[in-house]
Amino acid sequence: MSACPVSLLSYRLKTETVHYRKVCILISFLIILAGIGLTGIVTASEPTIVISSYEVRPDVIMPGGSALITVQVSNTAKGASVTKTGGDQTTGQSVTETRDINVYLSDVSLFGNGLRVESGDYRRVGEVGPGQSVPLTFLVQAPHQSGIYFPELHIATEGGRSLKYPIPVNVNDDSLVQKNPALQITKEIPDSVIPGENAEGTLILQNDGDTAASEIMVNISPASPEISVASKVITHISRLGPGEDVSIPLTISTSRKTPEGISLLVCTLRYSTAGGTILTQTEQVPVKISGKPDLAIAAVTSDPVRISEGMPFSLIVRIENTGTGDANGVRAVIDAPVKGTKEAFVGKIEPDNDGPAVFYLQEAPAGDYQIPIMIRMEHEGTEYVMDDTLSLTIAPRGNPLLIPAVIILCLIGGGIVEYRRRQSEPTV
Repeated sequence: MSACPVSLLSYRLKTETVHYRKVCILISFLIILAGIGLTGIVTASEPTIVISSYEVRPDVIMPGGSALITVQVSNTAKGASVTKTGGDQTTGQSVTETRDINVYLSDVSLFGNGLRVESGDYRRVGEVGPGQSVPLTFLVQAPHQSGIYFPELHIATEGGRSLKYPIPVNVNDDSLVQKNPALQITKEIPDSVIPGENAEGTLILQNDGDTAASEIMVNISPASPEISVASKVITHISRLGPGEDVSIPLTISTSRKTPEGISLLVCTLRYSTAGGTILTQTEQVPVKISGKPDLAIAAVTSDPVRISEGMPFSLIVRIENTGTGDANGVRAVIDAPVKGTKEAFVGKIEPDNDGPAVFYLQEAPAGDYQIPIMIRMEHEGTEYVMDDTLSLTIAPRGNPLLIPAVIILCLIGGGIVEYRRRQSEPTV
């Protein structure tokens, strides 16, 4: 049975139509690929807004107080790269073009969430370029109840993603305050050190903080060359927990030339916190240098040198300081059975120096005397007394013509002896 001519014609038309559609689709696909190859490939990073940093001043707000919140809003996009292949018909090399993608900040608001926002809502802030930042500041007032609050920052953009960002704010709450060690140094050394002598003492290092300090290095050095540390200068302590302390032996060395006053030892502490932060602090330990005066009678002279009965004379007593401290307000008093000035003021006598105590006396009877002398001095508010004895000889009063007469008689006698000796010698 032969097919109907009308049916055959219809079948052929349908088949040709399907082939035609396939050819059209293929041609369109090739055109698209060709267009891509001719015009290039566009790659772009979508702009993203982030909060790169924020700051709350002050760190801890008192209840009812105010604070400034400053945020840095940054655009993280770097740019868009457009690559055109076949851009150059002669060489066929690709050409790359780069353009920036800005993001437009439309609205920026801070929602207090327990805080009162006094000022700082921003409308139509403007564009932020790739890699750029813009600072925004808000004034807030804290409530009267202590705690940790989280005001939320809302940023609406055009051409980018919007953002919500909570910011922690401390209102008189110590739960977020970082706990650190608190190292303190106290001293157990003599109240004063005498120049030229060594002093033994102890430094006590104590941790009054809430966490431990580790890898502690204690470096002790004098602040001036007048004193030195004869003991171990650098001490290592592996760990010092809260409330713990450690003793560090200390030997202070001085010379006789070390001046009186306050000298300082510098203690440098370097240690690590529980969080790994390295901290350095410097403490000063005062050391009192106080000399000790030592008075003695160096010499006793008189003017005139030979004192006769009844004649006026001056008695000069030289007082020397062989110690290491100043002797202040030095004065001397004698107990002599003669008339005259029996008290003399000398004043200040420094170490390795002396001063004269002068007494003006008269009408002294002849004889040998042991005269008591009392020397007073003051050092650092304390008075010291030293007792000693002076030896003094008063010659009897004689005839003023007796000595010349004796001298003349001696000369005459000597002349007679010499004359007789020469007369007895034989003549030649």
